[in-house]
Amino acid sequence: MRPSTMLFSVLLLYAAASAAFAANPYPESILVLDQLAGSEGRGYLFAVNQANGYRRVVSDFADPAQGVLGVDPSGMTRIPAGLLGGNDRWLITDANGGTDGRGALYEVDLTSGARTLVSDLGNPQQGPLGLYPEDVLYISPALLAPISGTLVVDPFGGTDELGAVFKIWTDGRRTLMADLGDNHGPKGFYPTALAWRPGLLGLGGHLLVADSSAGTNQHGALFAIDPINKARTVLSDFGDPNQGWTDPRSESGPTFVLTGPNGSILVLVSLGGTDARGAVVQVDPTSGYRSLVSDLGDASQGPIGDVPVAMSWSANQQWLYVVDAMAGTDAKGLLLQIDPATGFRQAISNFGISSQGRLGEYPSAVEAN
Repeated sequence: MRPSTMLFSVLLLYAAASAAFAANPYPESILVLDQLAGSEGRGYLFAVNQANGYRRVVSDFADPAQGVLGVDPSGMTRIPAGLLGGNDRWLITDANGGTDGRGALYEVDLTSGARTLVSDLGNPQQGPLGLYPEDVLYISPALLAPISGTLVVDPFGGTDELGAVFKIWTDGRRTLMADLGDNHGPKGFYPTALAWRPGLLGLGGHLLVADSSAGTNQHGALFAIDPINKARTVLSDFGDPNQGWTDPRSESGPTFVLTGPNGSILVLVSLGGTDARGAVVQVDPTSGYRSLVSDLGDASQGPIGDVPVAMSWSANQQWLYVVDAMAGTDAKGLLLQIDPATGFRQAISNFGISSQGRLGEYPSAVEAN
């Protein structure tokens, strides 16, 4: 390629990327999905201003003009546009949507708020049936992982309804990626969240699955699943005190998992910590040893939580964003920013305060834009 042609190609890529950034209607916002907000309780997708916590409704799941109606939207993931430009894509699970209320996966256009159906988990012609799909994860092909694309976890799918992970193709077809009730390793009980941890130099890697009720005394477990042979191992047993921090309450358990810089693993434990208000713990990727990062019941670390349900990294991976479904004014939800080094928290948006925009009801997912 001649230098002039190469320069022209680079300029085209830069222009496309710039256009994509300009087309983003909510730059530097934090997107929060609330599964019960709105006049009919069908859910809102909010864009939250990082500076002042002000909330704007991107998509009202009760508005038929914006597409398919929501029932119980619960999980969210972003598909980055990449170097070729265009806009990011946003996928949302609906635990009770679709045929016979077996779940659905939607795509939401941030510019218009329009919703389209990607996969109906109650439609047998598209693959294995779901029952209550919760979290959704996108693994980029750029990560050189053995598996890529969109994955959805269903806590009632699979053998004996012990949990399943589906891969959802671009045409809406589903295949079974992992069955947590089969004999490929320790069985699941109630898996609720997914994360991908790459291997050395980006090669290999494992799918991490947080299960709130597996493990010793049903205190929960973090599974590692090999995407090639489907073998499951327990990376961290939250009922085993030999692996570090353990909460004494039988009802507490890991509900969300997130991977971050340098291969770090962070897990959200609902009903753990002081007064059962939640905790964020770090899990050693080799030994499964757990260390407390932030106790959401400890007021000395910032605003207290109640039922923290999901986490996301900031764009620069400096901060953690945590949504708490029942903290804040009138128990309508709270968006927190957490320093992973100190565990200190500050509130970004209180979903029970009308001066910060439309009220929430039960925020359930968060993603940095």
